[in-house]
Amino acid sequence: MEDNTQTPAQQGGTQPATGTTQTSVPTPVEEREYPAMTMEDILASEAQEPQSVTRGDIVDGTIVFIGQEGIAVDIGAKVEGIIPLNQLGDEPVTLEQAQEMYKSGEQIEAYVVRVDLPNSQIVLSKKRADQDKGWRVLEKMQEADEAFEVEVLEKVRGGLVAQVEGIRAFLPASQVDTRRVNDLDPYVGKPLMVKLIELNRKRNRVIISHRAILEAQKAKAREETVGQLEAGAQFEGEVVEITDFGVFVNLGGIDGLVHRSELTYGRFNHPRDVVKVGDKVQVQVMDVDGGRERINLSMKALTQDPWEGATDRYSIGQKVSGKVTNLTNFGAFIELESGLEGLVHVSEMSWTKRVRHPNEVMKEGDEVEAVILRIDPKDRRISLGIRQTTDDPWSALPDRYPPGTPVKGKITGMTDFGVFMEIEEGIEGLIHISELDVQRVNNPADLFKKGDEIEAVILNIDPVEQRASLSRRRFLGGGPVPTQRDYVSQGGGARSDRYSSGQGGAPRAGGRGGRRGDADYAYNAKDASQGGKISTKLGDVYADLFAQFGLGGDKKADAPEAQADTTEDNQG
Repeated sequence: MEDNTQTPAQQGGTQPATGTTQTSVPTPVEEREYPAMTMEDILASEAQEPQSVTRGDIVDGTIVFIGQEGIAVDIGAKVEGIIPLNQLGDEPVTLEQAQEMYKSGEQIEAYVVRVDLPNSQIVLSKKRADQDKGWRVLEKMQEADEAFEVEVLEKVRGGLVAQVEGIRAFLPASQVDTRRVNDLDPYVGKPLMVKLIELNRKRNRVIISHRAILEAQKAKAREETVGQLEAGAQFEGEVVEITDFGVFVNLGGIDGLVHRSELTYGRFNHPRDVVKVGDKVQVQVMDVDGGRERINLSMKALTQDPWEGATDRYSIGQKVSGKVTNLTNFGAFIELESGLEGLVHVSEMSWTKRVRHPNEVMKEGDEVEAVILRIDPKDRRISLGIRQTTDDPWSALPDRYPPGTPVKGKITGMTDFGVFMEIEEGIEGLIHISELDVQRVNNPADLFKKGDEIEAVILNIDPVEQRASLSRRRFLGGGPVPTQRDYVSQGGGARSDRYSSGQGGAPRAGGRGGRRGDADYAYNAKDASQGGKISTKLGDVYADLFAQFGLGGDKKADAPEAQADTTEDNQG
């Protein structure tokens, strides 16, 4: 009978020496540490029938040993199950790490991956068991609509990835916030409260949402806020969006609009110059349109109106300083204080220079001094003047240029009724066509052109209207040189019919240094360009004679006589 009993040598040990000396090569044997077992444990295990296991089962077992192939686990089957090292967790684990994490005799839960009893092989996975446990937890969370916290692991295309109970979950970018988020990097590595919105175990698909939590919170806050919304109510809100026409402020679950006109009393170019996203601001409810779900808010309603008490702080003639905030074709706006501006018209920028646009004198951001000319609290307007901060050069002209004073200057402008001559820098006077030459002149352009230098005498200077009349004819000896202020029609300075065209001509465009920039230097004479005859009244001739003999002092006595002569001339 054949003996099949294995000797210790056949089992991997060394055979003891017999009569014949025999040398054997020792075979290395992997030492296994088995848990200490009593005789009762051995008898009990032998009495138990082997447990049947199938793929997909979750089993509990006892760690028998830890080796290179993995962890051997006694699950009560005919053979021990093996958990490969790569099935212990999501990250690879070395043998040393596995020995530190697990000890023989400890209980462990595993998922049955494959059962091959004929080959004495059962493959287990702790990672799959943890995932199965995680799926069960997620299913309960979904049923309870429960919120939970996750840690964002990384950013991927279209969103973020987190891990929930050992299962990778996807957080789409559209579910990160209630508003579109362009930069997802700040969320990586941070904890985030989420809810499950899709769970599909078969497709291994888990979708989570942070937006769902925010919307739930917003809905709750909205209910509380809507109950308090009424005109005049005040709230502290957060700026959530800035547009060209205003700012949206979140009041707590609901947004309201602060129109740009309600941001501040001060001037600004864009609402972002006043606030920025994330700012906490105080607002007041202006009105509520429940049907259209629109709330109009105001920030400036909670600040003091700068026009309140403005007439107490400012008075006409007061010199002030301010910052140029805006330039227009007609003038410049000067900010005296936040929300309080005055306008400097182009005609009030210089005594002598003809300013066509404010940028010739100043630019935005300049600090300038001005004088208050007018305050209108009703229309909320302040008129300012810059030229008033300096002395008016026209006021001293009559003393420096009395009638009869000869002057020399360049022709600065030409019209059909005369030429403009520069008396000194920035100050011009008019030589009427009848005072250009001793001979009759039909068209000034026949004799002169712009830039020519000519000589004349002063007839009259009106510092109030800022006008000067000159005569080249009298300088050439074509008439008496005036020794006092001469208000005769040909070359006088009075604002009578002598400054209006006999043909109803329009004022000279743009003026010549006039008070309002629209000085009308027309005379009571037919336009020479139309070939009309220039007539001189007899009163003017008598006035020249009276001036020559020193008899023109009494204006009251001259008036009837001049009127009689004029009547006679008209009848003739």
